[in-house]
Amino acid sequence: MQIRYRITLAYTITVTIVLLLLCTSVYFFSAQNRINQFNDRLLRKSVSTQNLLWTYTMKPEIVKNINRTSPSSLMDKSIILLDSGFNQLFYYQDDQTDSLVVPKNILSQLKTHPTVFFSVKERDAIAMRTAHSGKAYYIITAASDSDRAEWLPKLRLILILSYILSLIIVIAMGYFFSLSLVRSLSDLTGKINDISSTQFSKRLFAGAGKDELQKLAVTINNLLDRLQSSFNTQRSFIDNASHELSTPLASIGSQIEVALQRERDNEEYKKVLISVYEDVKRLNILVKSLLEIAKTSGSAKGIELAPVRIDECLMRLPAEVKKMNKSFEVSVSFEALPDDENDLTVYGNEELLFAAFKNIALNACKYSDDKKAIVGLKNEKGEIVVTIEDHGTGIAEEEKELIFRPFYRGADVNSIVSGSGLGLPLANQIIKLYRGHIEVHSTLGRGSIFTIRLKSLPAV
Repeated sequence: MQIRYRITLAYTITVTIVLLLLCTSVYFFSAQNRINQFNDRLLRKSVSTQNLLWTYTMKPEIVKNINRTSPSSLMDKSIILLDSGFNQLFYYQDDQTDSLVVPKNILSQLKTHPTVFFSVKERDAIAMRTAHSGKAYYIITAASDSDRAEWLPKLRLILILSYILSLIIVIAMGYFFSLSLVRSLSDLTGKINDISSTQFSKRLFAGAGKDELQKLAVTINNLLDRLQSSFNTQRSFIDNASHELSTPLASIGSQIEVALQRERDNEEYKKVLISVYEDVKRLNILVKSLLEIAKTSGSAKGIELAPVRIDECLMRLPAEVKKMNKSFEVSVSFEALPDDENDLTVYGNEELLFAAFKNIALNACKYSDDKKAIVGLKNEKGEIVVTIEDHGTGIAEEEKELIFRPFYRGADVNSIVSGSGLGLPLANQIIKLYRGHIEVHSTLGRGSIFTIRLKSLPAV
């Protein structure tokens, strides 16, 4: 079943039920209100008859004449007055009206209820217990509500016709409404189908409205922006990875090819092997970095997680960085550490987090004039803040976002230090994995400060 028919059906069923309940309620409450009004008229008639007989001490024949000759809205009425033993003291009925026979169960109810309403032979009636001169009496009045008998069928017919007409209008409106909605969705679907990997810059027209379709278009456009950014990064990564991997492999191949062209002495072979070894080391670092980036892409699922003390993790940096390059130095400075160890603890993988800190620290040492990185740690409003500072050449404003792209290296540093351009992207990927982020503050000629913010464990 097409979506517009489903929408129309659901809309029609809902409105049909609502209309049915509404019409039924109108009919029921109107009929009940009419019955209550007629019961009040019966009650007033019983009271007026009682007053004529006792208050004004009129003779029964006079009371009968008054009921017979005076205009009254009560049709086919009958009035009976009974004593406490249910003996008839007064009786009146209109001409051509059936005699009123009060059911015994109604009379028995009068002993416990002062007023009882009932129906007898298509007439409404009231039985009322009263008192006079210290004695109990019962007065029963019955009459036909001809107006109600004529009015209720008309009301029922009007409500049925109104219900059918409203239902037709609702079905028509629901169909055209769903048709318009489906047409809008079809247009949206067609525009999405026009967007492909070769035309990824196209976007949906969101319009100025604030309805659900506009929100859907905005959401899809935001998704396309993220996908396009991801595809661009992937293309750039593949292009750079191919280049970075092919360069050492080509170098190794050419050196071996040259070495095999003629016989050489041991010293020349040794030089070739040393050069090949350097290229292999570079290739090994590159492949290892690529595997680490692949490992940290996506989510933390599949990675072994445990509570990690960031201060203990950072304390490993000086020895580890010194092991990789004897000229590098890392200085660790902790400011007013909190008493609660949870304020310095995150839930993650210690080796991955350490790799992120180490890569940033190594990067700081490489580009610092004094080959030194200063590492700080503090807790700030529930966040663990790690700062890594260097005194290097600094980073231009337009390059701050680019440095976290794989294989990107600033044009002014290529001649200063060697590297693969994967250290900072890997660190950024790891920090994002644990819902943290890295901020970069840099001044050209004075150095840079990398600030890593991570959420600490909640207090126990």
